[in-house]
Amino acid sequence: MIRINLLPYRAARSKENIRKQVSIGILSFILLLVILIVYNVNLKTRANNLTAELEGVKKEVKIYKAKADEVEKIKKKLALLEKQIEIVNQLDTMREYPPKLLEKMTEMVVQDRMQLKRFVADAKTVSINGIAMDNETIAEFMTRLERSALFSSVSLKSSKKVSRFGLSMKLFDIKCTKNLKNVSATTEKKAAGRKGKKRK
Repeated sequence: MIRINLLPYRAARSKENIRKQVSIGILSFILLLVILIVYNVNLKTRANNLTAELEGVKKEVKIYKAKADEVEKIKKKLALLEKQIEIVNQLDTMREYPPKLLEKMTEMVVQDRMQLKRFVADAKTVSINGIAMDNETIAEFMTRLERSALFSSVSLKSSKKVSRFGLSMKLFDIKCTKNLKNVSATTEKKAAGRKGKKRK
């Protein structure tokens, strides 16, 4: 009977299997390492790109913020300029108001029956002192003042009897409140006139 020794063959196959497993393990490790390296490189690239985008956005924000600040400064300057123009227009109107008021007063005086002695005007009121022939003349003068649209109210502060030139006369003191709406309308018309001239 012939006997065959299979132990060396089995040992060789065992070693071959171990080698294969070791080779597969090493290859798997290398493949995993390559995948991790590629993934890491990809992450770093994406991180760098996002960082670059973030820096770009920050720069744009700074630019827009600077522009917004500049716009705010321009708005403030325009608001200040508009206020200055409004003040100049008001001063111009107030400068022209007294001569016009005096001119109107001469039209409202009751001819040959009264005389103005004192005329004081401030920003809101006008005080008129004068002498008249009688109470009817004072009443007529006050009616004319009210109808002139220059004043929102006209009131008689005092009236007393005096003797002038051998005649019995009335010394009066009238207080008038300016019609500010009328003054404002005049200012607006003047401002509109100036704008029209500038456009031409």
